[in-house]
Amino acid sequence: MLYFLLFVAGLAIGFIYATRRHFNSLTPAYRLEEQHGPLQVRRYAKMAVAEVRVSGGTSLALRSGTFQLDKYFRDEQIARFALPVMCEKVDAADSIWTVSAVLPMPLAAAPPPRNKGIALKELPPHRAVGRLLHGAVTPDDAFAKQKADLLPRVNDLCKQLGCSKQSTVVAMHRFPWWMPALFRVTDLLVRVSDADRV
Repeated sequence: MLYFLLFVAGLAIGFIYATRRHFNSLTPAYRLEEQHGPLQVRRYAKMAVAEVRVSGGTSLALRSGTFQLDKYFRDEQIARFALPVMCEKVDAADSIWTVSAVLPMPLAAAPPPRNKGIALKELPPHRAVGRLLHGAVTPDDAFAKQKADLLPRVNDLCKQLGCSKQSTVVAMHRFPWWMPALFRVTDLLVRVSDADRV
């Protein structure tokens, strides 16, 4: 019985390791410019995304947006899951979010969505301050706490670097919903400008 349990545990660990490796490979590449404690200054190249606008709290917006983007990816045989997914609150008063999935192809090669609520767009090259979060950003208060902790740190870093914030906190989810929170990693990103000119 002990050997059987060890065998099952080994299979589970191997599956989780392979799954994490696969989904981590889908994360957009970036150039690390500077490291300031847990904060990284990253440089991203342009990327094509499929984007949808949804409303609600953190958890509801993520579920609703991911459901629509997953369906688009599967209907057009792009991939089984729309990942990684980036969530950004663009209207605090009405709890409006943009949820976007990074496309594994240039914008010109992406199939047009049947869902008219999904827009295909290209994000220009940009700079961002990032921090890795191990675990889930849901429930809603968990993301609010992370945001309240991160933004003052980014403000302080921007004063040192002579740049300015160009977004609120964007959560880049690397893994599908069924990945246990213990093994999840989320990139918390704030887009920033290059050094401001005087």
